[in-house]
Amino acid sequence: MDYQKIKIFLLVALAVIAGLLWTKWEAIYNPPPVAVVQTATTVANNNNQIPNVSISTSDTNQAKPSITSPIVTQTSESTVAVNTDLVNLKIDLLNGGITYAQLQQYPDSLHSAQPIVLLNNQADNTYLAQSGLVGTGLPAQLQFKADQTSYSMGNQNQLVVNLTWSNNKGLSIVKSYTFTKNSYSIAVNYSITNKGKQAWVGRFYGQLVRTPPVVAGHGMLSVYRTYTGAALSTPTNHYQKVTFADMQEQNINQTATGGWVAMLQHYFITAWVPDQTQTNDFFSNVYNNKYGIGLATPQVTAAPNQTVTTGANLYIGPAIASNLQAAAPYLDKTIDYGLLWFISQLIFTVMKFIHSFIGNWGWSIVMVTILIKLLFSPLSAKSYGSMARMRMLAPKIAKLKERCGDDKQKLGKATMDLYREEKVNPLGGCLPMLIQIPVFIALYWMIMESVELRQAPFIFWIHDLSARDPYFIMPLLMGASMFLQQRLNPAPADPTQAKVMMMMPIIFTVMFLSFPSGLVLYWLVNNCVSILQQWWIIRRFEKQVK
Repeated sequence: MDYQKIKIFLLVALAVIAGLLWTKWEAIYNPPPVAVVQTATTVANNNNQIPNVSISTSDTNQAKPSITSPIVTQTSESTVAVNTDLVNLKIDLLNGGITYAQLQQYPDSLHSAQPIVLLNNQADNTYLAQSGLVGTGLPAQLQFKADQTSYSMGNQNQLVVNLTWSNNKGLSIVKSYTFTKNSYSIAVNYSITNKGKQAWVGRFYGQLVRTPPVVAGHGMLSVYRTYTGAALSTPTNHYQKVTFADMQEQNINQTATGGWVAMLQHYFITAWVPDQTQTNDFFSNVYNNKYGIGLATPQVTAAPNQTVTTGANLYIGPAIASNLQAAAPYLDKTIDYGLLWFISQLIFTVMKFIHSFIGNWGWSIVMVTILIKLLFSPLSAKSYGSMARMRMLAPKIAKLKERCGDDKQKLGKATMDLYREEKVNPLGGCLPMLIQIPVFIALYWMIMESVELRQAPFIFWIHDLSARDPYFIMPLLMGASMFLQQRLNPAPADPTQAKVMMMMPIIFTVMFLSFPSGLVLYWLVNNCVSILQQWWIIRRFEKQVK
């Protein structure tokens, strides 16, 4: 068996994998233009959907509420502004939904001072967090009132924004938003006070509504994109993607204990999280190119002269694993690291620990790369030792070529006999490459999905480890290191194989020009450490031979 052919095959396989990841990265970071909201805007008479969630008039809650087709509502220009330490929001007084959310700690782009806008209310780019009540004697839409037009958390640890509504039949409702410092989770609750003569029966619903993103073109590049769409969690299926196409094809109508619904996009997430001990209904609906996924909690009954409460928590923010774990069970599964998620999570956990000391994600990648090399150093030492022995056998192999002439079969047999005689494993040099492939893929997904590395600087000209090197310096250094590493390896006997091996650094350099700087940094450091390790083993082996 020709070890050089196996090595070439592994390099080609790695190049193919890198090529596929490259096309995905290009599609993610060079997408077609999509409308971006820079300032808060509201659109009057913009049709949005709310669910028509029916209730049972029975006080026993034994009848299963049904979820039918959506009805149309409107948004208004009457809003309340809320500023906390993490988010800036606008709450529409018509129904009390959130029509605008800006994440203060996440700039829209690298050199922008404008925070990214997650929720907005543009006619062609809608993304809303709606909630409401469906109950006896309630109109389809509630026009709330607020004591102030704006609220600010300031130095408080908690901020409560109350919206009020009442009718002439003794029914009054207080919808409260409770914001907590250093938290992206918002408690949304309704307090219903019944001063009338008849019992009030109703239930809470919360839903997320958005228009699908604009995707231009078809073919392979349209497939390689991070997931934007809805998700659902139940006890039987902890994380289920619900694409816009799924919702278009069939509405969700499920009942489960606990669970949550969410809308996902690259790095950021919104989610409605109900009480995990109660039985909730989950639904989806589509209207006028707006896709909604939501939940309805169990109905509650307010007897005359009684007050009841109902509601759920709303998460609006970055997809940070610790935050999502605290918000709801299995919500952190929305950070999708792919098939090698267990390696990605392990790498990120170690990186995060290192980052807590040095405060730089670039140096954290360097340290993790060195740790990975140290972890596999015994295996690498055997591999490089085998390659060093093969390098020392180069003169004997040259004599075999002269003796065998053009008879490749005879040369191959003689070469393998020589390897057995000298106790050399020709496949040993392939082991480091085999190790690199899963780590490379796992690191790619970790960098792509971890919002912590978004716009994270390293040193000098590298201001964003999740973006490509603006001057292509690191990819060129990586290609040079790959070329130098090949010079330390024994040259292939076949001239064609030798030419293929010489082309590999060029091919990898071209592909890595568009890869994120963090991934190129890993590969560069890995090559440099491998070169030092291989050089040291070769020198030691040569001294032993002498």
